[in-house]
Amino acid sequence: MNLLHSSLDNLCQKIQITKDDNEFRKFEHLITVTNQAYLKIALNEFRHIKTTNPHKEINSNFHFLLKLYNKHLREHQVMFLLLNIFETAIRSKAVSILSNKYSTINNDDWLLTNTLIPTKMKRPLEEATKKISQDGENISNFDSFEIFDYMMLGQLKSIYIDFWNDLSILFEEKTVNSVVIPKIGKNKFKKLFEEIRKARNDNAHHKPFHKTRRRRHQIIEDIELILNHIGFNLNDAINNIDPTHKIIKLKYS
Repeated sequence: MNLLHSSLDNLCQKIQITKDDNEFRKFEHLITVTNQAYLKIALNEFRHIKTTNPHKEINSNFHFLLKLYNKHLREHQVMFLLLNIFETAIRSKAVSILSNKYSTINNDDWLLTNTLIPTKMKRPLEEATKKISQDGENISNFDSFEIFDYMMLGQLKSIYIDFWNDLSILFEEKTVNSVVIPKIGKNKFKKLFEEIRKARNDNAHHKPFHKTRRRRHQIIEDIELILNHIGFNLNDAINNIDPTHKIIKLKYS
């Protein structure tokens, strides 16, 4: 049984149809244009609904399955935007503080002057410089924000850990909108960041990173905690991508 036949056979078993079904051709095409991981989740949900509520009226198996599939795809899209917000904010906050600390007064020259470059920045800077060159650009024309955009999220995590003495002040206990935001220590930050990084990579590769809804909610809570510490108003941002907060439920707002 080849790839498409195997996928189609699984679909037919889950929704209990045969090739004589009047929507069979639609399903046959569907498996060639959808994300298989999310389709499998939708199929399992479809089977669960049919099993627990056999009398549920479904006028079109195809449209009902597509509705379930699109619901999970919407969750994926919202999480993609949330993870992008996190990565952008945490990146900009680090470079803002470090440039101010290591550059000469009233300049942004810490990454462009050999005598100013901190030892622990040299390796990520070398890799960023190569990528900038590959894009046909000259790093001397870039500011620190633009240079940091060329650094991977894993490198950014390492920078936070390597420069913890400069950045840890961000993560002390504080009160935001009458809510106490607990302190994040170095080891906890490293663990939280790594889990978020893995989730971001799974999401970027179109994988359902949340094996359970609790894990997805935990990732959201961790992102919210870190962003609150760096002064990012996540509530306002979320209102633009998930206004009813059906997917992203905030703990500290």
